[in-house]
Amino acid sequence: MEISILVTVKNDLENVKLLISSLSKLSDDFEVIMVDGFSTDGTFEYLQTEKERSNFLLARKGGNRAVGRNECIRLANGKKFVFLDSDTEIASDWEASFKRSMNRDILAGRIVQRSDFRWSDLDRVPILYKGKDVTYPSNNLMYSKTVIDRIGNFDERFNTGEDIDLNIRAIDSGYEIFYDREVIVSHHPRQSYSSVLRQSYSDGIGRRLIQKKYGLKSSFNRVNLKKHPLIEGSRLAFGMLGYLFGRAS
Repeated sequence: MEISILVTVKNDLENVKLLISSLSKLSDDFEVIMVDGFSTDGTFEYLQTEKERSNFLLARKGGNRAVGRNECIRLANGKKFVFLDSDTEIASDWEASFKRSMNRDILAGRIVQRSDFRWSDLDRVPILYKGKDVTYPSNNLMYSKTVIDRIGNFDERFNTGEDIDLNIRAIDSGYEIFYDREVIVSHHPRQSYSSVLRQSYSDGIGRRLIQKKYGLKSSFNRVNLKKHPLIEGSRLAFGMLGYLFGRAS
């Protein structure tokens, strides 16, 4: 098997149905591994009934997202690991675009938001390390097995920000993160403003862990503030609360 698609999921039934439908169009060059974090909304039961028809490997593992990602890696047979989130769908030409760039050690693709909510066009808050952006999320992100074997798996002490940590270790080891905007997934963002703020709080915890481990400080995204000053300002405020008072788990 050349390429492993690795997905962690917990309580995301409707979105994961869309993801599996989009993955069903992939060729036999791909294997799909789904690790469920003990869902309680029927996600795991759905995956159990679907796995034979859609031909994917299904497992369960408790713990944070880093733990789930590492379980995916342990079960994978491919030479390339592609990390996807459960609330995404790959584009119809994703496979062709991906294969044009899959010779890279690390490949980050584009994430297009599928939402009319005002906050759906907010971009990431970048962190630069050695002049490189290390905030590419572990969604539409490919790492070669050789890279993972060299730098290690996700740090399971990170309940958020584990992808930033992995990217930093890759840069430290001399690798480049190649970005290809033609490798596209659609993302279904959070449906309520309160969930956006909860995510910002969680992100703040991850940024504190990054600061503690590497001495890297986050800033803010000026473009976001210009587009949506109130929304981005509140996101920053909740992120700071998580940074100052949140507990890693």
